[in-house]
Amino acid sequence: MFSKALFKQSCKANGTMWAIITFAECFMLACVMLISGKGGMDTTVEAVKDTIVRQEMDVQIEARAINYYENQIDGMQKFDALFAEKLQEEVGQGGNLQTIVPTVYASAVSELQSYLYNKALAIDPSYTQDSDEAKELLGSVMYAIDPPAGEDQSNGMFDDFYTSHGESVPGEYFNSLQLLTHLMSGDLSEYFASPERLSFIEDRAEYCSSIFLAGNMTSPENVERMIEQLEKFDISSEKYESLGYTYSTIKQAAAGTVVTYRARLENELEKLDNTQKDYAEKVAEIKTTLTGEISSSFLSSLPQDVATAFEEIGQLNLYGIVVGSIFFRLAGLLLPIIYMIMVSNNLIAGQVDSGSMAYVLSSSTKRQTVVRTQAAFLILSLFGMFALTTVTSCICLAIVGVEVAKITYGQILLFNLGAFLVLFALSGLCFFTSCWFDRSKRSMAIGGGLSIFSLVAAMLGLFGSKVIPTIVRLKALNFFNYATVITLFDAISIIDGTLTYLWKFAILLVLGIVGYIVGSVRFVKKDLPL
Repeated sequence: MFSKALFKQSCKANGTMWAIITFAECFMLACVMLISGKGGMDTTVEAVKDTIVRQEMDVQIEARAINYYENQIDGMQKFDALFAEKLQEEVGQGGNLQTIVPTVYASAVSELQSYLYNKALAIDPSYTQDSDEAKELLGSVMYAIDPPAGEDQSNGMFDDFYTSHGESVPGEYFNSLQLLTHLMSGDLSEYFASPERLSFIEDRAEYCSSIFLAGNMTSPENVERMIEQLEKFDISSEKYESLGYTYSTIKQAAAGTVVTYRARLENELEKLDNTQKDYAEKVAEIKTTLTGEISSSFLSSLPQDVATAFEEIGQLNLYGIVVGSIFFRLAGLLLPIIYMIMVSNNLIAGQVDSGSMAYVLSSSTKRQTVVRTQAAFLILSLFGMFALTTVTSCICLAIVGVEVAKITYGQILLFNLGAFLVLFALSGLCFFTSCWFDRSKRSMAIGGGLSIFSLVAAMLGLFGSKVIPTIVRLKALNFFNYATVITLFDAISIIDGTLTYLWKFAILLVLGIVGYIVGSVRFVKKDLPL
């Protein structure tokens, strides 16, 4: 069943080559892992990632600043109209201005809340009154109006929002003397619709919108939500803090955006004729255009393919790709494949071709024993080779650090297992051809040729695979990934943490077993030129 003498003979004949190739393999692996880990290879990825995150965060700040500004203007104008209507009604019924203002104020606020909620529903019918989106829409207006807690309008219920951030509380929303003057003259509604009042509302919205946005975006619950959304870029709490999005920086960015938007909008509106029927539509179109131009993102300004590629680069685990997809799946297979081709040929076909197989069989050693011993030697030598690369890679990972490499010891073990299974499948092919042919040149030409072709096809297929970002990916070369069994070593699945690699590993195992079994049967039954 198994010949120790023949096994020792194979070890002696091939041991030196095995030792040299194994040493070279481990040395190259150590160089790749240590140099890649200590060489700052993720600097580019981190830079791209930071650029994308900063750009998209800035876009969110700019877009929300304009949205808050416009929403506050609309809300304050609606509130003024409601307040004027109700105040005139109350005064017409003989009410005292000083006593009815808080009541009218509260009534107008109640109707304003309904108006803003309906406005939120128009944006998305799924919103409820308790939804964060509806509360945000309502809050952005209410913090600008700052309803009074009592008769003293300077003591608003939202004053603590401003003071807690070191901001000055906005002045009173209404001037009692102005209200009385315009009310007595009968032009209260005209006053609220006047350019003077509109300028007051715009100034107040410019001041309040940036403060509300900065306070809202720096609240702990909202910061946590943003970090969750940025998880695909591996943004942790510490990393987010290092980006510098503090209350002051957000407020400054928002205020600058609103000033720019307001100035450009005023300039564009001066060019319009407000007597035209489609004036309102043109104003809305200008606002949409300006919002898009001012808050356009870095990615949105690029062609879609380029933008997608930048996102992919930002999400790359570059160290894992270099170690898993480039070394273990490609470069690291070259020397073991050369060893496997030469040894598998020497074990059977080479001995038949040289005549030494006749000497082995003449010593009463059965063919079944010969083929099983030689197959065992080839498999065990490959297993020993990758056992040492496993130890080497684990030591290197310990030196580099899991946090730096962003791969785990489990993934390293799977990389080594995948490489071994690829060699097991290819060695099954080479062992089969060695058993099938009596001439070593034919065995090496077919078995070795197909093995080298598999490696070259995998190298070409790499440039068409998902490992390469879209911007430089050559999709036509993806064809080669279907022409090699090395494709079944799915390093990307291992890096991503999916289980797709399992069934592919199973196929590699089956291919190797079939090659060894069929080759052994052929050797036992064929006629040998002894």
